[in-house]
Amino acid sequence: MNKTKKDNYKNFSSLLLNWYDKNRRSLPWRALPEQLPNPYFVYLSEIMLQQTVVSTVIPYFLKFSKKWNTIDQLARADFEEISSYWAGLGYYSRAKNLHETAKIITNDYNSIVPCDKRKLLSFPGIGNYTASAIMAIAFNIKSNVVDGNVERIFSRLYAIDEPLERSKKYIEEISEKHLPNQRHGDYAQALMDLGSLICIPKSPRCSSCPLISYCKVGGTADAKIYPKRLPKKIKNNRYGLFFCLINQHGDILMTKNNNKGLLSNMDVIPSIGWLKEDKNYFSKSPNFITKKDSLFDLDWNILEKKIIHVFTHFKLNCSIAIAYIDNNDISKAQLANKSYRFINSQNLKNLAIPSLIKKIIKYLQDEKLF
Repeated sequence: MNKTKKDNYKNFSSLLLNWYDKNRRSLPWRALPEQLPNPYFVYLSEIMLQQTVVSTVIPYFLKFSKKWNTIDQLARADFEEISSYWAGLGYYSRAKNLHETAKIITNDYNSIVPCDKRKLLSFPGIGNYTASAIMAIAFNIKSNVVDGNVERIFSRLYAIDEPLERSKKYIEEISEKHLPNQRHGDYAQALMDLGSLICIPKSPRCSSCPLISYCKVGGTADAKIYPKRLPKKIKNNRYGLFFCLINQHGDILMTKNNNKGLLSNMDVIPSIGWLKEDKNYFSKSPNFITKKDSLFDLDWNILEKKIIHVFTHFKLNCSIAIAYIDNNDISKAQLANKSYRFINSQNLKNLAIPSLIKKIIKYLQDEKLF
């Protein structure tokens, strides 16, 4: 980028906003031009968009906003139902934080999302990026909203050779200098749209970019190598054993995961060996089940097929143990111990089931084992 002087920043934002006025994406949580944003919709969308792409979020947002059109409606909702609406979106702690924050805003702030970054940061699940986005988009307050799109744009504008993992602070500093003195929400969304539509990761569409005259690598083959990154770390392997218990009616045993962290508050198939808190953490895929590991001390058959599921920080190798029983083989006390219950295949769609468990169930159904 040709060294941008302070008096050029205004022209930079003007070019971007003019482009945005003509090319802005139509998204269900966005206010139309000349309309005031709905702070609840902005908040809801920003939570859903954490670690999730826009195309995936849209149908979930539409379902949520139709079911719970205001934040106080969401606060009064049953979390079991919220979980079922969230199923498949991933990062399930977001749903719990969403509900808890909705209750705080309803009870303590008269159902009004506060226009105060410090207060927003005190709510569960809201970090600096989300708080900044809400301040800019919902309230038109000058805020530096830096997501992956913005990092990519400015790393190319300035041809930053330092890997992104080490240059985030610098990008924050230079991006803040470009903030305009008006239309703060539009500017933040314009950068997001530019990164999603034009300054895309692998093949940037430089010829359509309104900022190409400011960009140090715009229109060159080098553009696609930015932002530069450190070599990817190899994901660690974990090994889990999932107990798929089918009764005489063709129902499958499920339980509610009340632990914090991965798959928290979701409906899952009982499993062992793969969570850090497991006493019997597996170092490899099990070939047999010891008596102490056996659920209900039944005769389990471990299938040859392994299901692979990739999380953000590790790869999970899932072994499937299957058994068929009559309900009388298990006492009510055993089922109640961990809120175990048998669920009919037709009713699974009503549960908050994570994609990992859906993958296992689909395999069982495809193989006609369930």
